[in-house]
Amino acid sequence: MLYLARVDKKSLFGQAELQLLAQQAEGGVWAPLRQPERVTSKEAASYNVGVLLLVELAENRQVQRVEEAAMKLVEMLHSLSQARSLADLAEIESWRQSLTRQSQELSRREAEMAALQEQLQQWEARLREKLSS
Repeated sequence: MLYLARVDKKSLFGQAELQLLAQQAEGGVWAPLRQPERVTSKEAASYNVGVLLLVELAENRQVQRVEEAAMKLVEMLHSLSQARSLADLAEIESWRQSLTRQSQELSRREAEMAALQEQLQQWEARLREKLSS
């Protein structure tokens, strides 16, 4: 299982205490841990306190693999911002199409109103002719 962890403490005996912050669930979705857990690792001893790491744990909770998380997090944030930008573009296009439809509908109604006004003026002119004759 893959976790996001922070190096919390380092010991003189070549161990580091890691605080597990989030877990990668199915589908690559990350979820924060309700109660942060702690594990120790020799593999993480070379990292400074406060560094974020990706930690793979075996079923027995032993650390199998450790890698610095900074670049992975940057990649995830970049991917999220691109996805958000695409969503924003899609929303903008949807608004544009909606406004175009509304504009066309208003133009159609204006044309109808102009035609009705012209018809009304013609009727008014005919009525005046009939009344004057």
